Amino acid sequence: MNTKGVSEVIGYMLIMAVVIAAISMVFLKTNSMVENTSKMFISEGLRQSFKRILNVIAISTYGGAPLQSIQVELQGGSFWLTNETEIRVEVGSIDITKYTGSLNYRYEDFKISLENGGVWEEFYGYKQAIEKPRIFIHTTFAKSPSYSTKVVAVIVINRLVGDVSISGEGSVKLIFNTTSVNVTAQDVSSVMNLTVTSPYAELWYEFFDSLPGDAYFNSTTSTAKLSVYVDRVVITEYTTEVRVET
Repeated sequence: MNTKGVSEVIGYMLIMAVVIAAISMVFLKTNSMVENTSKMFISEGLRQSFKRILNVIAISTYGGAPLQSIQVELQGGSFWLTNETEIRVEVGSIDITKYTGSLNYRYEDFKISLENGGVWEEFYGYKQAIEKPRIFIHTTFAKSPSYSTKVVAVIVINRLVGDVSISGEGSVKLIFNTTSVNVTAQDVSSVMNLTVTSPYAELWYEFFDSLPGDAYFNSTTSTAKLSVYVDRVVITEYTTEVRVET
């Protein structure tokens, strides 16, 4: 073989190497884009699913139809119920402490949780709120000749109880059954301290910070606190049993 022939072979080999490298880079980039897009669609689907779950729980608790169910897809992830979140209300003669329970779902590095009406998500350590909890601070007109105003705190405590732990593929049915309701209403005209201890305490703090009053956050104890003067407080406690059917 002469020098020219050797040069041509080496040239073809170099061209093939460049082509193969380019194809490999395009494949890797395309595959990464497809994977990221797939995760994005799954994440958005989970957000919408938890919004629907929240609506079903609302119907079970406030809608007068205590037994409700919803079909959801596991998609290779896990559903489970924990009892880590604690809410304490201190005002006047009221001192109530309750564990609310939270419904959680994890898919790879994406986690979404529902606790006391709030829906939170966590992705690679970054946390954000999807839906706000069901706690309200209202200023209303009092029924008096002076038309004075009163600050009313409305606090809904929805305790999720049950033994839920399932993972894998396929669809499952989540069943919610509100079994008890307790209402406490009192004229207090005092400062109310509302404290939440939760894995999502920083998101509770952000929510409290959007309400009237003073918000505090303790990262050491995973606690968020709201202190606000109220004239009247209404606390509604629901206990909702959660079951799963495959």
